[in-house]
Amino acid sequence: MSCWRRTTVLRIPAIYLGFEYWDQWKDFIRKHEGDMSWDPGYFSNALCENYLYEDYYKWIRDNEGAKSSRRLDLGLFPQYIKTVPGPFLDYYLDEICPLTDEENTYGSSNCARPLTEKEKKKYLPLFRKLFPDFTMEQMEKVHYCRYEWYDGCEAAYYY
Repeated sequence: MSCWRRTTVLRIPAIYLGFEYWDQWKDFIRKHEGDMSWDPGYFSNALCENYLYEDYYKWIRDNEGAKSSRRLDLGLFPQYIKTVPGPFLDYYLDEICPLTDEENTYGSSNCARPLTEKEKKKYLPLFRKLFPDFTMEQMEKVHYCRYEWYDGCEAAYYY
């Protein structure tokens, strides 16, 4: 049965993890599938609405663009950069399911923000477990995202 839930994640776009091409990202997800989960304490690909991003890649595939056209930096289509920075890797901090009526704000308390300096230092070791060369500079691109969503549909798109 579907219900409302609150999800709290650390989120970073794949391009800031060094993935340049869509195929590289998909291969990474497949390779680490057994180590990933949408439960707290695990990394996984984001469960957010990414229809714009998927439409972009569908358009590229339909037009049989060169492999370089499938770059995750979206440099060929600057109109997408602000609206579609995904796909994302999430580290799941917390999940409340189901949300009680008293706890549920129906999205009015959703937030996405950069990490504080203290949080960057705290969470850097988590990212280094998966990416040993991960730097504090890359932590600038990691955002804290907390959102409520109805699990009968895709999660909200926050970054």
